[in-house]
Amino acid sequence: MERFLGERKRTRPRAELKNVLAEVLPARVGHAMAQAAALEGTMANLPDRSLAAVAARLKRWRVVPARSEGWSKAEVTVGGVDTAALSSKTMEAREVRGLYVIGEAVDVTGWLGGYNFQWAWSSGWCAGQAV
Repeated sequence: MERFLGERKRTRPRAELKNVLAEVLPARVGHAMAQAAALEGTMANLPDRSLAAVAARLKRWRVVPARSEGWSKAEVTVGGVDTAALSSKTMEAREVRGLYVIGEAVDVTGWLGGYNFQWAWSSGWCAGQAV
């Protein structure tokens, strides 16, 4: 993430941090992260130290579900990260080194009956072998 932000500082110097983060995160999450970092202005004017702190914060970020509605409401989702954007051997994002996407976060659709579980396990195994 630090490398990504440094690259964007060079290639998109007039962009705001919230918009740069929205390239790799849902827009609302990117905007919230930029707001929490209290960094305003263009990428060119943000200190490298501050961008490194944002990257470190994102690396430490943990998402904890508030609750589950149980198996009776569980469903397979459709959509996600395009497989063309990932290495088929490691599941690493081609444009963001060190970012691995697995399971239902990837745009892979199959029949009902446990195939999504198999895909989650298999893609997770591939990413785990690469890390």
